[in-house]
Amino acid sequence: MHMRYTYYVLLVFGAGVMGRAPCDSPIYCQGDLLHTVQMAKLFADDKTFVDRPMLQPEASVLAEFARIGGANATRAALELFVEENFGSAGYELQSANIEAIHDPSFLDRVQDPVVQAFGRAVHGMWGQLVRVQDLSRVCPNCSSMLELKHRFVVPGGRFVEPYYWDTYFALEGVLRSGLHELATESIRNLLDLVTKHGFVPNGARVYYLSRSQPPLLALMVKLHYEFTHDASFVCEALPVLRREHDYWMDKHKVNVHVSDRVWELNRYFVDIDVPRPESYSDDYELARNVSSSDERRWTQVYADITAAAESGWDFSSRWVREPDAPPERLLQTIRTRDVVPVDLNAILYQTEMAIAELAVVSNDLALAADFWRQAETRHEAIDAVMLDHESGLYFDYILSDQRQSRDFTAASLWPYWAFNATHPDQQTDSVFNYVNHILDANPGGLPATLRTTGQQWDAPMAWPPQQYVAMQSALSTNHTHLAQRVAQMYVNSVFCAWYATGGSLAGIVEKKANVADSGHMFEKFDSTRVGSAGGGGEYTVQDGFGWTNGVLLWVLDKFGHVLSAPVCPPS
Repeated sequence: MHMRYTYYVLLVFGAGVMGRAPCDSPIYCQGDLLHTVQMAKLFADDKTFVDRPMLQPEASVLAEFARIGGANATRAALELFVEENFGSAGYELQSANIEAIHDPSFLDRVQDPVVQAFGRAVHGMWGQLVRVQDLSRVCPNCSSMLELKHRFVVPGGRFVEPYYWDTYFALEGVLRSGLHELATESIRNLLDLVTKHGFVPNGARVYYLSRSQPPLLALMVKLHYEFTHDASFVCEALPVLRREHDYWMDKHKVNVHVSDRVWELNRYFVDIDVPRPESYSDDYELARNVSSSDERRWTQVYADITAAAESGWDFSSRWVREPDAPPERLLQTIRTRDVVPVDLNAILYQTEMAIAELAVVSNDLALAADFWRQAETRHEAIDAVMLDHESGLYFDYILSDQRQSRDFTAASLWPYWAFNATHPDQQTDSVFNYVNHILDANPGGLPATLRTTGQQWDAPMAWPPQQYVAMQSALSTNHTHLAQRVAQMYVNSVFCAWYATGGSLAGIVEKKANVADSGHMFEKFDSTRVGSAGGGGEYTVQDGFGWTNGVLLWVLDKFGHVLSAPVCPPS
């Protein structure tokens, strides 16, 4: 059955933008109240408001908003209104207990004492990031959070709810830390969301119900099985994984005409015509910078900016028509739905392979054969549409131009991990020699792209998931030395940023003088400067951080025998 995940609202309130919104809430997704509060810019980050739970029922909040003047309320009245009617972000959450943490055995294989001690410290950080939801603390339907019955790992910083693709990279560390019950519960939350909504939303908020994120759920279940050998959990999850796959094939499928054939692939696609609630004022102003009066252009901007957020790469020159435009104009040329992303299709290939392998575990050989056929067909399509045979690189495909983008991005490497050494050695040698050349100028890690635009998913930002994929792709193609090089760079970046912000290891690494903090694990890093946090984008760099910690522990497990103590640059 074809399902719709946006809410069609026919009412128009004052200045508030109404239309195909992510949910029907007049507080958290659309309408005068949201518009008025967000456009008043009461907070430096629009997400702050939509994360705050109501302290009284919705009808009472709306009545109070009308009483103070509604869309015509003064800024002072709005500030008081918000403080009196909304709690603090995260009020519905509590820190959760985790299983007893013992040193995992893989740390014994880490040869360098500094790296080993740092790994032990990161292993002990999970308790800071685990939460449980308690909606009884607020009135019914008074929170923007989606219901979660089990514990979960939050990324950290402004992200106080679980996020879809973040969870995979965090689980690489959680499972290595022996926290199998926590991993099971984290995945079960995502399975529950698919059961209720038909897909995994971007994050566990009602304002994310119009979009997903890179679909890594099947890979999470496969990873869980590799650590726990829990076949019953696989059998429980398999029908849900098939339903999620149906969602991506229904809502995100696109036909590409190349070489006299029609290839079926997927893209990020969101059917919405309102600003993202968590970035409302940014989107609203962007649309009006594109056009002062053309509502069709506004609709296009809202849909493409939200589709870019679905990609996880929000934002990047990958998604724009004019990547060389000045930074202030870059996003005015956004066209995400015109792009067939190489990483999304590699992920869906991995999803289809994972479902096939999990079907074997559940003894459903017919299902396994079906998904192996789907994966084989997708592999052929990716090679036909996205592979540049001269360079060996995979590129995004631009539908309207009927061509490959020819811009290298870290996503270009994902098929080499997904396809697992099915390429000629000469082709992979050329690719990874090129990657080595890029790394020569980027001691802090592989940058997201080679374009410097001011956006956080462009140069010089080096993100943990991208380092992970680069290492996996190098390992899958027998380029072990490159994988080890990226691993050392990653440890250097994470450790040196942590040390520069006050991190210390008792008896091994003394705390820096005159630093008040006790060490930050950042979400992203500067590829050009070892130990520097990344920047750019819609918000300041966050610390915590789930995927940073998870990838770090994965690196220590895979490469601990060859890693050396980081040498941090002087501050």
